[in-house]
Order: sequence, then structure tokens, then C-alpha cells
Amino acid sequence: MEPTSPLTRGLADRITTSRWPARLLGVALILIAAWPAVASGLSALHLDWHPSGDWGLLAMRIEDVGHATPLLGPYSRFGWNHPGPLLYWVLAVPYHLLGWSARSMLAATAFLNAAAAGGSVALAWRRGRLPLAALTTVALCVLMHTMGPELLRDPWNPYITVLPVALFVMACWSAAEGDRWCWPLAIAVGSFIVQSHIGYAVIIAGVAGTALLLAVRSRASLPLLPTDQRARRWFVASTSLVAAICWLPVLLDQFLGTGNLSAIASYFLTSDDRPAGFHDAIAQAAANLPLRDAGWLGALPEVGADGAVEGGALAALLLPIVIYGAALAASITSRARSAARFQILCGIAIISGVIATSRITGPMFGYLIRWWWVLACLWWLSIAWSLISSSLVWSRTPARLARVLPVLLLVPCVVISFRSARTTARAADHAPPPEASNSLLLHDLLPPLIGALGSLPDVHAVRVETINSTWGTMADGVRYAITHAGDELVVDPHYGFKFGEQRSADRVDADAVVWVVHADAVRLWEQLPNVRTIAIWDPLDPEQRAAYIIDETLLQQQLRAAGREDLATALTNGGGGVDTGSVGLDGVDPELVRRVEAVRRRGDPIGIFLSVIDH
Repeated sequence: MEPTSPLTRGLADRITTSRWPARLLGVALILIAAWPAVASGLSALHLDWHPSGDWGLLAMRIEDVGHATPLLGPYSRFGWNHPGPLLYWVLAVPYHLLGWSARSMLAATAFLNAAAAGGSVALAWRRGRLPLAALTTVALCVLMHTMGPELLRDPWNPYITVLPVALFVMACWSAAEGDRWCWPLAIAVGSFIVQSHIGYAVIIAGVAGTALLLAVRSRASLPLLPTDQRARRWFVASTSLVAAICWLPVLLDQFLGTGNLSAIASYFLTSDDRPAGFHDAIAQAAANLPLRDAGWLGALPEVGADGAVEGGALAALLLPIVIYGAALAASITSRARSAARFQILCGIAIISGVIATSRITGPMFGYLIRWWWVLACLWWLSIAWSLISSSLVWSRTPARLARVLPVLLLVPCVVISFRSARTTARAADHAPPPEASNSLLLHDLLPPLIGALGSLPDVHAVRVETINSTWGTMADGVRYAITHAGDELVVDPHYGFKFGEQRSADRVDADAVVWVVHADAVRLWEQLPNVRTIAIWDPLDPEQRAAYIIDETLLQQQLRAAGREDLATALTNGGGGVDTGSVGLDGVDPELVRRVEAVRRRGDPIGIFLSVIDH
């Protein structure tokens, strides 16, 4: 099998005069692309971080690999799990090698993203040598600058899947061009993405299916399977093995476990939740594809009152589509077929992204559609490559220009990539971890709790309950700390899909209960005789807290009198919307609202309490 297509070899011959300097530049571009993520990972290893919320759950499930190995992916708010466990499995090895702590999860994520970025540039070199490698490095460095060190090391499944999409598309393109070893790579990367976030399923299927069709169409010059029988058996066996490793756990759960795939299918086929629809989905494409105010270039999106991302005007798609069509026509006319196939794959990715977006239910929060950043990045990369490829192979292009054009392209690309990567890398040491404010509180609350549990020799299994909290993110941080310290965690059977079925209360009995209490309820729990106070955090001193209670009680009375029981309740459980919802209400003192909200912004008190269960 030839390493590159005849067209690519022709381009390489025209743009390089020395083999090794060109390869060294290619390696340099790969390192530049990986630099921001590597720096983010190294800085993460020095963080004093206590994860809460979804990050606590992720760390907990990563630690399960090897003894209670997950067969499913991260939980969904709709009561099922994302399809498979590859996110946990892939991060488990670096997690343990880097110190077996929460911060090693951040570092492992960053190094995974470094591999995705560097691998994308390496495949770009494979397909178009220095010009395409340089263009890809610029595009990815700009995208990573927009993501920032925070997202580059964030293992949350809507974020950790962004950069691997670029690697997946590059692998599919390279496979369609005859690099058969890229088929197993595409299967592995695509499986990781879909298993971690089901929202990408349409995008991955669309790109993979199109790549296969392109490969079938070119089979006369580039056979799908090796002609040598031994090589053919090796290729089929290795590809099948990769697919089996990726999807066997999912099938085991489907037929012998919880039947999660059926739950996912049932939700999307029978749910009463109204999806966004194609109009809103195309509007999101219109908000991301135009270069002006593009999110992947760093522009801030317009957000509605509910926090959902606003779409763009559909007319804004006209220019990107016209440019795309012109570039595709140029590559086809000039017989730059490889570039045309890359552009077709990226176009299919956009269409698939629209379909995927149209199926989203509920408010369209930014994290739900983060794939538009990488899809838009690839869209413009494919257009640029088609135009450059067409210029280099067009018979009317002067020979001198064809020789000089790659150099004119390479120099600014290297400069821009280096400066963008350096800026992102330098920001890594100052980037906060996920839920940094919760981490600061847990830093004070967890040591006395772990010490108290360690002093109870008969306590081995602990249930954690949250009181007066809307989301319970702090309680999830406490759950992770308990499991990390070596105790068993017990959860309600209804939440086994979230924490792991082995922790369900119908499988293990709790010896103690840890209560994570928020806001006004802390005062009540301090007075209960059957619980032990472990630790309390309060941003106010006793005198300030007493004054606040008077103000809060008065404001509650005013809100109830105005018919806003919901706002009165929000004052006591840490809920929001009191300041905006009370505007214009008769009998509600605006100055009192301002004073109460100023105190609430400093944080509600949190208490950790413990009770031992007598069996």
C-alpha cells in the first residue's frame, strides 16, 4: 500500500526540496499542536482540587475500573447512561499512573486531548504534508485557545469529546484515501466519542458512513482490502478485535445487565419531550459557521434569559455555503480529488450536526452543542485546503508561484500557531479547576469527616444524603471522598445507574449516614440530638448571621404576601431568581432584597453531620 495518493505525492514533490527538514517541521507542528493540552495537564498535577458534582462521579467511576469495572458510560439526566465505558477505561490507566487522585483525572484528560490534537496534525501531514499540517495546526491552536486550559483538562463528557472529533474525521479521511490502518483507529476514536456522549452518534455515523462510501467508490484504484491473503486476514482480524473490545461491554450490559441501549432507544423513539427541530438546529449552524462572531474563534454567544444559546439568522449561512460550494467545485475541476473528499466529509459532518442538534430536548445550553466548535473549525479547514490544493495542481498556476506558495503559507501558520499555543499554555497555571468554589469548601469540610469515619471501626458502608440543596453537587463531592478513602458508598436503588449498581441499597446495607445540609437547615440540624456535627462552614460570623436571619424572615413575609411562595422558599434552600423575580412586587422592599441578596452571594452555610445506624 502506498503511503500517500499520487496527487499528494505530487504536492509533496512540489513543496519540499529536502526530506528531513520537512519531516522535522512536521514533528514541530505536531508538538506545537499538543503543547497547550500538555501544559494544561502538567499544571493540573499541582492543583489542590476536591471534585464535586459530575466530576466527583467521574473520578469515582474511573476508580471503579479494575474491581467493579463499569460497562456503561456517564449518567444522563433522563435516567439512562451514555452507551459505553470507554471514557472511564481510557482515563483509568493515566489516572493511576499519575497519582491516583482527582487532579490526575484532569491531567489524564489533558494528555488525551494532546494526543487528539497531535494525532490530527500527524494525519494531516500524511494527507497533505507541510501545507495541510500547518493549516491544521493553526486551526486547532485557535480552537484550543478558545477552549482554554479549563476545557482542555475537563473530563466532563460534553467537553472531553470535542477534540477527538477532529482526530476521527482525519482518520476517516485517511482511511478513505487508502490508509487501511486508519479504519481501526477511526472505530476506536468514534466509539470513544459516541459511548461518552450519545449526542455525537449521528455525526460519527454520518462521517464514517460517508468515508466508507468514498472508499467503495475508489476501490478500483485503492482496494478496500489488501490483495495479499495474509495481510487481508490480519487487517480483518485487527479491525474486528478493536470493534469487539469497544462494544462487547455495551452488548453484555444490553443482554445480561440493565438493557441500557433499549432505554436509550425508547427515550428517543417514545419520549414526550419536544425536540428542538430543524429550524433551531439550522439557526445554531448559522451562529457558528460564519467567521464573524464564530464561537470557535472566541466570540461570546448570545444567551437567553433561561441560559440557552441563541441561534443566528439563517441568512448568515449564505456566504459560508457559497464559499464551500466554490471551493468544492474548484477541487473537483482541478482534479484535487483527495481535497474534495475531505471537504465532502466535513460537509456531511455539518449536516449530521444539524440533525443531532435538532433532536436536543429542553433548553439548548452551550455545553450540549459544543460540537459546533470543532465542526465549524473543520468546515473552514477543508475549504482552505481545497482552495490551496486546487491552486497547486491547476495547470495555469505559474510554476514559480506553486513553489513559493507553500512557503508563504508555512511561515505565518507556524508563527500564529506558536503564539496561540504559547498563550494558552501560559494561562494553564492560572486556570481554575471545575467547580473551584466547591473545592475550597470541601478542602475544609472533608478532613474532619474522613477522620471521623476512620475512628469508627464498625462503619464500612456509608450513605450520603443532601438536605436543602437543589442539585446536590457538594454531596457528590463527599461521596467521592468517602469512596476514595476506602469506605463503601450506598445509594438509593433508583440512582444505581448514576453511581454504579454495586452501590445500590438493595445490595449493601449502610452502617452510617452522612448528611450534607445547606442554608437555613444547618441551624436546625445543629440542634438535633441524634446526629453528630462534624464540620460547618459559614461565610458570616454569628452576629452577622443573626442580623441576616432577621432580614431574611422579613423578606419571606413580604414575598408570601405578594403571592410568591416560590421565591420565599428559594431564600431558604439556596435557590436563585429572588432579585429578578421580586422586581415590581407590591409590598416588597427593594433595599431589603438588595441587602439579603448581597449576603447570599457570599454563600449559604453548609454543614456535615453524621449518624450511625444500629443494626
